[in-house]
Amino acid sequence: MSAEIVNSQIATPEIANLPAAPMMSAAPNPALAELQDIIHPDPIGAWPWAIGYWLVLAIVISLITLLVFWLRKRARYFAPRRAAKQLLNQLDRQAPSYVSDVNSILKRTAMSYLSREAIASLDGKAWATWLDSYLPAHKRQRIGPLLTKRHQATPLTLDEANELHALAQAWLASKAKLNAPELSQINVQVMPVDSQQSEAQC
Repeated sequence: MSAEIVNSQIATPEIANLPAAPMMSAAPNPALAELQDIIHPDPIGAWPWAIGYWLVLAIVISLITLLVFWLRKRARYFAPRRAAKQLLNQLDRQAPSYVSDVNSILKRTAMSYLSREAIASLDGKAWATWLDSYLPAHKRQRIGPLLTKRHQATPLTLDEANELHALAQAWLASKAKLNAPELSQINVQVMPVDSQQSEAQC
């Protein structure tokens, strides 16, 4: 026996005398055999949506539908005014019939929104008063005197024609809803005629 082996046994005599460790049993543990693998939940998908998403989608679709319906109705309502603006821009402001043509465009536009009976009888001061009610305050009391000159032989000056054009454009650009003239406005034109007839009869 070599000196190294003898020395190692002398240094660790208890290790050399220990019995050999028993071998680990290879038999599986029956408690572990009953365990199953961990089951992971299915990943959360984007479909189907929750009821809240469907409600939001329904509200959005409803709002878009209402907006489209309102825009189409608004476009139909203002279509006669847009057409009248185009006709107005095509008129020759230096033509002798310019005032009559502007008056005709305004009347035809008004009758597109109101009954013919309510508008056709308006003339003179009653017609001018009704037109003024849809003009800005600083532009009132001017369209009547200009339209009255259609009965005169002298045509409008270029400045007057430009002013009438601007007033007609402002009336057509008004967003206010046109209403039938009140009875008092109609009587403004009727009353002087009646008084003249009564004076003539006297």
